[in-house]
Amino acid sequence: MKLPPIDFLVCSIVFVIAAPAWSGQAEIALDEGLKLHEAGKPKEAIREYDKAIKADPKLAEAYFNRGNAYYDLGQNEQAVRDYSEVIRLNPKDAEAFFNRGNVYRRLKKDDLALKDFSAAIKLNPDEAKNYINRGGIHFDARRYDAAVKDFGEALRLNPKDADTFYNRANSYLALDKKEEAIKDYGEALSLDPALVDAYYNRGIAYADSAQYEYAIRDFAEVLARNPKSANAFYNRALSEAKLGRYEAAVENYSEAIRLNPKDPEAPFNRGRAYLHLKQFDLAARDFTEVIVTQPRNADALIYRGIARIYQGRENDADADFQKAFQLNPALKKKLQPIIDDAKAKAKLKKE
Repeated sequence: MKLPPIDFLVCSIVFVIAAPAWSGQAEIALDEGLKLHEAGKPKEAIREYDKAIKADPKLAEAYFNRGNAYYDLGQNEQAVRDYSEVIRLNPKDAEAFFNRGNVYRRLKKDDLALKDFSAAIKLNPDEAKNYINRGGIHFDARRYDAAVKDFGEALRLNPKDADTFYNRANSYLALDKKEEAIKDYGEALSLDPALVDAYYNRGIAYADSAQYEYAIRDFAEVLARNPKSANAFYNRALSEAKLGRYEAAVENYSEAIRLNPKDPEAPFNRGRAYLHLKQFDLAARDFTEVIVTQPRNADALIYRGIARIYQGRENDADADFQKAFQLNPALKKKLQPIIDDAKAKAKLKKE
């Protein structure tokens, strides 16, 4: 089963704040910087913010907005420096902690980001975005229970946020709480039916719960919106195979292979479906394709050996079994009865 995407839908930085209605050189430059920034000209805005700061080195708004402009330009260290100056001038500025936390996350300094989001929460406990982004940090660190708690708090503050339902659902799925995950994906989709990843991930949860028809339905929703999703075709094929619909499985595996020819899992599982359909030449072909790219894949050797038995190539089959057991001796006890059964059936077929 292909794993669901882990990318979280997080809140970005708080954007430029309005210039106060003051007079003076610093405020005039700050206002001009805001106009340029809002016009999509962050480089030019920085020059105006520089003028404002030169005129008034204690003007926190100028540092804050210059930090935003640096963030937009990907100049992360400069952004951190400006947000830090805002915090030095005003230690109770929750938005500066939030924005600096986002920059730290971009820099992959998650410990520092966590501290900043926590500080933002302490200063402003009624702002959902602080919990959302801290929840993402917890998830990345595999602290899934803490992530669920933070996303839950964000939903208490904003119960109509599809993205946060999606994020909490991912956390539940990571905890193997599939029922809760399915419920949250459903809530996300009721609020935002265009959230394709929620269909995909719910399909994974349904398949892991052996609710294969529902899984197939969700993967179909993904493919209706993204017909080039190799993973959706692959996972739908797995569910079709679980229901014994091997022809449909082959069709979906084939699409997955067409879209992603370098993935060895799809030809391996298509080979297994061909075995069920008694199309042994096609099965052997698929297992050979896997073995070419993964010569130490003992499972592929075993299944190719079984296909070769039915092809009447028992010596080649025994060679495959011998190599597979050398690679993984534990397979012999597990699979020898299956091999013996295949040989017996092939012998009866000849007779």
